[in-house]
Amino acid sequence: MLKMEAFEALMTRRSIRSFIDRGIPHDVIERILRAGAQAPSGGNRQPWRFIIVTDQEKIKQFDPDGKWQPFVSTAPAVLVACADPHDTWERYDENDQCWILDTSAAIENMLIAIHALGLGAVWTLSYSKRKVREICRIPKHWQIISIIPFGYYDPQDERNQRMRPRRPLEEIAFLNNAEKPFV
Repeated sequence: MLKMEAFEALMTRRSIRSFIDRGIPHDVIERILRAGAQAPSGGNRQPWRFIIVTDQEKIKQFDPDGKWQPFVSTAPAVLVACADPHDTWERYDENDQCWILDTSAAIENMLIAIHALGLGAVWTLSYSKRKVREICRIPKHWQIISIIPFGYYDPQDERNQRMRPRRPLEEIAFLNNAEKPFV
């Protein structure tokens, strides 16, 4: 059972970079993955591939020097989001980039599900793709889109309380043309 309504989850989700030492049950991870699999995709090609890493020794190898994202090593689990562009190219052509958009939509679904289930996560783009590919034995034809460290967290920890400001709607949304703000 989800802990919150969809709109509440969308409006209260934030990036969590500090986790507590608590394992994540298999059924919770499965629900998160199912949320990702429900994302829309161009031509229903579903090019995403998800690798869940819970082996702490492997997770620590993602960034052994703490040079990219030191908080990754403290996460009880890391979701490696990949895509197989060939799934899209079979239907469209090699210039088509739907696989990036499709996988990004799946990532967002999973981030919202993670939050709604009472866990936290952060969408991470800075890491060594070469190292992650090697550790997870990812085929060369798959593209690594992102890694998402996730787990339970302490909501009282000040590192987990910050909501980053959002641009006002009048800067990002327009009505009928790009000169008239929506609001």
